[in-house]
Amino acid sequence: MSPSSSAQRWKKLILGIWLVNLVCAVVVAAAWVFFRSPALAFFASPTPSPTATFTSSPTSTSTSTPTVTPTASLTPTPTESSTPTDTLPPTDTPTVTLTPIPFREGPIVIGHSVEERPLEVFRFGTGPIQKLIVAGMHGGNEYNTVMLADQLIAYITANPAIIPADETLYILHDLNPDGVAREHGPNGRANANGVDLNRNWPANWQKDWPRAGCWIDPPVTGGTGPASEPETKALMAFIKKHKFTAIINYHSAALGIFPGGTPIAKNSIRLAELLHSVSKYPYPPMDTGCDYTGGFVDWTSNIGIASVDLELTNHSDTDFDQNLIILQVFMNWKQ
Repeated sequence: MSPSSSAQRWKKLILGIWLVNLVCAVVVAAAWVFFRSPALAFFASPTPSPTATFTSSPTSTSTSTPTVTPTASLTPTPTESSTPTDTLPPTDTPTVTLTPIPFREGPIVIGHSVEERPLEVFRFGTGPIQKLIVAGMHGGNEYNTVMLADQLIAYITANPAIIPADETLYILHDLNPDGVAREHGPNGRANANGVDLNRNWPANWQKDWPRAGCWIDPPVTGGTGPASEPETKALMAFIKKHKFTAIINYHSAALGIFPGGTPIAKNSIRLAELLHSVSKYPYPPMDTGCDYTGGFVDWTSNIGIASVDLELTNHSDTDFDQNLIILQVFMNWKQ
């Protein structure tokens, strides 16, 4: 081999080595530039932790917040709209007003006598038409009226159908319990103040009156003024609280049926005539010449209630059978 050809091969070898080195240098430089670039840092760095991504999130979410907030505030969820109907107060439950009124109620204490004995009323029925029976106004002297009232109370309790569905009946079985307690006889007529309760009402009231044809033994008065007695005041207040259409006031004895009113009221006359037609009690009543002043049914008739005094046949019997028929027609009577 000639010296010139050998030199040529060494030159080529040295040139190849430099070329390889140059390529390596370029590759190294390119790699360095490549991994230092921010655009490619994501691929060069390890996977970011949740904490790292959370801390950078405010920048990206802050721009969307204004558009999300108005929509949420103006569009309530179904749960929010249904909440008011799910929290009704206990007082709004309808069960309280649906409790039925019992057919019978009593004794209802409407006041007290002079000696603080209760004045007791019994109620039967629930209808809007209201009627009243009063007994025992002359206490022990007419105690059979109290007995009759108690018989009627027991009968109606056992036979409620006798009261029409549109009516209510009240029975005051003893207006003068002090007189009843004193004596079942003449001395039990007045109340504890010596007042005849059937002369104590504000209808032609008088403290005293001519005694001809009237009760004279023992003596009684009309009180110190109209409605001076606690028994009268209690019954008057009770009547004013109700809308009674008819009243029977039981007495004894034998004089018949007295319609009330000064002057006598037409509706009271019609009621007296009806009760007479189904009984043996006289009408017109017997006239003894007595001047009846301050009468209970006169006052109730004067305020528009059809009212009668009904006298039993004597001071001992209740005439229950007759008065059961009277009760039936009384409850079905309309003005």
